[in-house]
Amino acid sequence: MSLIFKVVLREQIQLKPTSPAGMRTGLLAIFVLSGFAGLIYQSIWSHYLGLFLGHAAYAQALVLAIFMGGMAIGAAWIARAGQRWRNLIRGYAIIEAVIGVLGLLFHTLFTSVAAFSYDTLIPALGEPWTVNLARWLIAAALILPQTILLGMTFPLMSGGLIRRYSGSDGHTLGGLYFTNSIGAAIGALVAVFVLLPSIGLPGAMKVAGVLNFVVAGLAWWLAREPEPEAPHRDTSGESDSQKLAKNPLLRVVLFSTALSGAASFAYEIIWIRMLSMAVGSTMHAFELMLASFIAGIALGGLWVRKHADNTDSPLRLAGWMQVFMGVAALGSLAVYANTFTWVGWLMGALAKTDAGYSIFNLGTASIAIAIMLPAAFFAGTTLPLFTVALLRTGQGERAIGRVYAWNTLGSIIGVFAAIHLLIPTLGLKLSLCIAALVDMAVGLVLLRAYAGSRKEFIRFGLGAALVAIALIVAVRIPFDPMTVASGVFRHGRTSLQAGDEVVFYRDGKTTSVAAVLSQNGIMQIATNGKTDAAIQIQDGQPPTLDEPTMVLASALPLGMHSSPRHVGVIGFGSGLTTHAFLGDQRVQRVDTIEIEPAMVEGARAFGSRVERAYKDSRSNIIIDDAKSYFSGQQSKYDIIISEPSNPWISGVGALFSKEFYEFVPRHLNEDGLFVQWVQLYEIDDALVGSILKGLAPAFSDYGAWLSNASDLLIVATRKGTLPPLDLAPLLAQEGARSDLFRLGIESTQQLSFRKIADARVLRAIANIYPDQRANSDYLPVLGLEAPKSRFKGVAADTLLTLPVVNRPLLEALGVGNALPPAIAPPKAPHFSADGLTSRARILAKELLGEETDYSANVITVLSTLRECPKQWSDHQRRQFIINVTDIADRTIRHLPASMLEGVWIKPKWISCTSLPPDIVRALALFEAHAQRDHQRMGRLGQDWIDNRPQDPFLAKHIDGYAWSGLTLQAVTEKRWNDLSDLLDRMERSRTVHPEYGFLRAIARGLARNETRQPLND
Repeated sequence: MSLIFKVVLREQIQLKPTSPAGMRTGLLAIFVLSGFAGLIYQSIWSHYLGLFLGHAAYAQALVLAIFMGGMAIGAAWIARAGQRWRNLIRGYAIIEAVIGVLGLLFHTLFTSVAAFSYDTLIPALGEPWTVNLARWLIAAALILPQTILLGMTFPLMSGGLIRRYSGSDGHTLGGLYFTNSIGAAIGALVAVFVLLPSIGLPGAMKVAGVLNFVVAGLAWWLAREPEPEAPHRDTSGESDSQKLAKNPLLRVVLFSTALSGAASFAYEIIWIRMLSMAVGSTMHAFELMLASFIAGIALGGLWVRKHADNTDSPLRLAGWMQVFMGVAALGSLAVYANTFTWVGWLMGALAKTDAGYSIFNLGTASIAIAIMLPAAFFAGTTLPLFTVALLRTGQGERAIGRVYAWNTLGSIIGVFAAIHLLIPTLGLKLSLCIAALVDMAVGLVLLRAYAGSRKEFIRFGLGAALVAIALIVAVRIPFDPMTVASGVFRHGRTSLQAGDEVVFYRDGKTTSVAAVLSQNGIMQIATNGKTDAAIQIQDGQPPTLDEPTMVLASALPLGMHSSPRHVGVIGFGSGLTTHAFLGDQRVQRVDTIEIEPAMVEGARAFGSRVERAYKDSRSNIIIDDAKSYFSGQQSKYDIIISEPSNPWISGVGALFSKEFYEFVPRHLNEDGLFVQWVQLYEIDDALVGSILKGLAPAFSDYGAWLSNASDLLIVATRKGTLPPLDLAPLLAQEGARSDLFRLGIESTQQLSFRKIADARVLRAIANIYPDQRANSDYLPVLGLEAPKSRFKGVAADTLLTLPVVNRPLLEALGVGNALPPAIAPPKAPHFSADGLTSRARILAKELLGEETDYSANVITVLSTLRECPKQWSDHQRRQFIINVTDIADRTIRHLPASMLEGVWIKPKWISCTSLPPDIVRALALFEAHAQRDHQRMGRLGQDWIDNRPQDPFLAKHIDGYAWSGLTLQAVTEKRWNDLSDLLDRMERSRTVHPEYGFLRAIARGLARNETRQPLND
């Protein structure tokens, strides 16, 4: 951009008339900035309206439609009114300035209107159809004024340049189309990769507004010389040649440009949906696709700039461009068929690092360019050619606005036809073929109309043959559900597993849904290739890892709420959560809100596993946006659960934002509970912290449970403290009991054992990264950063390791204890701590002599003790400490003190009297930890740190116990100021096992909380 300013400033720095070439260069340069700002608006508006409408795909489509519709209105009006303006460039400058003012005010206006809508208007309307109508009208009204003004800019700029530089209309129009489009492509990328991460939605709007003022000022300065009188300007009325009904050529051109615009934007919608299944439905991917499409249009404008004035028949050339555009669109199907292989190669070849993700985005852009650019290139040539055709017939500068208006009107039709008619009815592939057929039909009509000679007629025949061949080939290109539903962007596999069967596939309005049955009886449902739920549908087979999350998401709040009558479920998924809620007869109504109808249809494949969701009269499935639906309800809920898909998916982050968490409590009863499902895979600790920083201020108390090895369930209450968990009411009912027993959950203690955090621990985890900003609607941290976490395959290890390596901390804080001796761990391998507990009980019995089969490390330890050498060799000492520490790690943290009597507390299996002194000290540390005696832990730990063992080898295995003992003592004694210094010293130690880093991080977060260091929001 600095180069553009230098060009303009160099030409304008002196107060003297600008040379024609310099002025033209300057105006073209600022039109780059105008396009740059315009696409920032389009990109950012889609995020704003996504918050209001509830789905990114709806918002993008609406923004696209209103963007084009407003420009059509503006272009149509200025086409007539502009003829009376004396200086069109200065008129353009004024319009840009007004756009800038509206841009600077947009955020304030949006937040005020949204608050009024949710708090006052929508509750007053009540009826779903009136609420939906109001939402769409409000969304349109929010951006329509600016889009109307934006629609005036191209006709004004092009009309002003044509007045000043007549005789090269095609060159001027192509140049403007190129500069505006290339600026737009850059703007789309800068918006999501630069502006949003740094200054959020409000800041990006302000940047665009300031750019409008810069453009306005430069345009005003450049246009200080008056324009020549517009030739043949008649303002007294509309001549017959200007009337659509009386001018066949005008009808042909305007209808053609409208159909061309409809097809072009149908392509864009369809391509984005198709590519989302190959590269993922991320915010980054969408903007890369959009930029690729616009870049193709820009290059088309650049090409036509050199050819429009030289052709003897602009409409014949436009006809060929239309044919080639349709053929290129059909050819994109062949390119798309190979896309999954390319993405699979990228996933396998790239390192899962930040640099690897950057290259993956470049690969995404390359694939989008390969698919979109050819057809977009030809699309970029048509509007200038149609305009030149009218200008040559004496239509005057009004033709510019009319062609632009009809083209954008057609674009609106294309957007809505693609989303609401073609894709849901015909699917993506046939929808693309229909759009291509429209383009090619327009092209053939134009070629036939201008086939005035035998030579031209032969060319027309060749064009028709090309169309026929392209259609025949296109319909034979495979569009295999086994491939498109593979989720290649996650794991690199280009197809579903051998033996899998796609039992349901539908391209819905917002996403493509597939239900896939595996040979082992597992049914999974996927959206755009990403599996959202999996259930074992064969009797007698163990449940999948997903089933505990969906069932416990209902069991937890039902086990805490004394009278749960009215439940709201956000997101249908498989339907199992709704099914599980309806297993409790105390529940009178379950409202399940889902925005995609195909999801509800696809989930029927789960059959009897989710039948209550479909057959129970208390189940109410609503196709709507959750925020809008809740706002329109007069009643409140006892329980609301939000179970969205992964946060890296574009638009989903709004269901993890602080504004959403501020919204939810308003729709809960006084004793209402809120449940949030957070996937701890494909996300890191810092991003989970951004969720917690948004949730924490909105609720008075909350806790977290791990449902399996990777899913977190947070239960929060709007007032008071969380009620205690009691599954007795559920276990007394056949439906709910069968759901829980299937998971191996037969008692309250088994589910309580999965609690890994209370409010203190969650706040501490949020504070591990104090500079991490809270995820917000207006600073979408998750949408921007989670796609990288997904690519890197990381997980939120601090939370996941809490029940595995940090159970002692949970006990010290009173969050949860080891499983009582009388309670057996469930046999299903869902929760890792269950399996570790079972293994620890076996090891304890081995040491006590209650087992006949011994593990290898127990055999080694007992053999050494039986030998009991008077002088221990280094090898004996080291082998003993390796094995005894391993046994301690596997038992102490997973068993209650009562089960460690005779094991580590007064151990019965140690009779050797010649133990080395440092081993005696180590065993004393183990005993203190087994007793949960925090004072003794601290005292012995400090002694170990101050008096180092003679053999440094022992330090590597025992230092973790010493430092963790000191840490747990400080935590239980609430010595928060001392804790920071202790943790600093622990961090500097080179002999502490890395797994103790999780304890150190959480303890540091606790210290920050208790010393009142606020969460960064």
